[in-house]
Amino acid sequence: MAEKKKADIDLPFLKVKEDEEGSYVEVGPIEVKGKKGEEKVRIGPLNISDGRVDVDRSQGKNLEGMAWAAFFIVVGLVWTVQNVYHVNLEGAVPIGVGIIWLALNYGRSRIGVPISRVTTGLGIVAIVYGVSQQFVEDVDVFALALVALGIFLIFYFARKAQ
Repeated sequence: MAEKKKADIDLPFLKVKEDEEGSYVEVGPIEVKGKKGEEKVRIGPLNISDGRVDVDRSQGKNLEGMAWAAFFIVVGLVWTVQNVYHVNLEGAVPIGVGIIWLALNYGRSRIGVPISRVTTGLGIVAIVYGVSQQFVEDVDVFALALVALGIFLIFYFARKAQ
């Protein structure tokens, strides 16, 4: 009887590899590594091994890269829409930037990476500034920054008191 040969499979969404040390299977974002005596499973930022679940903190850099990509998309779309349709999207970029910063910090908090208080405060200021550009003729950015700083300090010290 002929000996079975081990075959490695390497497709875009499926990778299978087997050797003397163990096996490796990857299906999309899920990786399973089996070696003699141990097995590791990785699902996105989660690493599961020996009944423990650890979060990969390096995913924060991926979030920052996606935030930069979203920033360029927002600026490019606003610029294109203003030029093609000759409409004034006053405040759209600050609103977009504020949403991106708040979403970045939300994503950081979901994977266990510490959030940035600076970008959280600036995100709130940017959204308020963008909305006020839509409805108010003359907006003082310094006054908005002081209001945002006051709100931030209230939340900061309220959380610290608990």
